[in-house]
Amino acid sequence: MRKILKLLIVFISFIAVQVYAKEVTYYTNDNNVSFTKEQYEFFSSMFYEGYQDLVTQQEFDSYSEIEMNPNIVNTKYFITQPLIQPFSTSISTTAKTLKISTSSSSTRAYVGVTATWKNDPNVRSYDLMGAYLSGVNLIGSVTTRVSYSSGSTGSNEIKNFDNGFGVSIKLPSSGSNVVVSQSFSTTFGGTIYASYQHATSYISLANSKCYTIGKNGYGNVFVFNNGMGSKFDAMTGVNISV
Repeated sequence: MRKILKLLIVFISFIAVQVYAKEVTYYTNDNNVSFTKEQYEFFSSMFYEGYQDLVTQQEFDSYSEIEMNPNIVNTKYFITQPLIQPFSTSISTTAKTLKISTSSSSTRAYVGVTATWKNDPNVRSYDLMGAYLSGVNLIGSVTTRVSYSSGSTGSNEIKNFDNGFGVSIKLPSSGSNVVVSQSFSTTFGGTIYASYQHATSYISLANSKCYTIGKNGYGNVFVFNNGMGSKFDAMTGVNISV
C-alpha cells in the first residue's frame, strides 16, 4: 500500500511539473509579449522563426480562441529557384520561398502567408501580397509586415474587393534577410489563394495598385491592368482549403 502511495505521489508530481513547464515563459519580445515554448513554436510554424519579435499583445490575444500549438498548423509551400529566361543569361526572378499556413478555431480560420527571400532583392520598389478568397469571407483586418536585418515596417496600402484583397509593400532600401508576411482570418468552406508579386523594375505606389482580384491572375490572385503585369515577376501562388 505504501509503495502504491509513493508511486502515486511521484506520478502526480510529474504531471504537476509538466503543467508548470508548459506555462513557463520561454521568450519575451520588445513589445513585452511573452510566449511559452509551445506558443513560440506555433508562430514559427505559422510564419517563420523570428516573427515572434513583431507580435503585439493585440495580435497575440487574437489567437486566444485556439491552443497555440505548432502541431495544429497546416502549411503549403512553393519554392522558386533562380529562373533564367530562354535566350537570356540574366536571372529574372531571385530565389524565394512562399508558404501559406492555417490553424482554426470553432469560428474562424487563421491564415499566415510568408515570402522569404533567399538572396537580397536587387530591385526594391513596391511589391504586392494578397489573396483571392473563393467561398470564404475575410474576418477583420489584414496585417502586412516586412522584416529585414536592421528592422521591420508595416503597410496599410490595401485594396479590398468582394473576392479578396491586395497590399502594396515598399521594400526597404537596404538590409538583407528580407521576409514579407501577412496575417488575416476568414470564414470556412472554401479555398484561399495567396500570391506574392515582386516588382522587377521601379514603379510608383499608384501603379502598384493597377489590379483587380481573380483566379486567372498572377499567382491566381492579381489581374493587372494598364500593362502593369510586365512589371512583376509572375511568381506562382499557393492555395489552401479551410
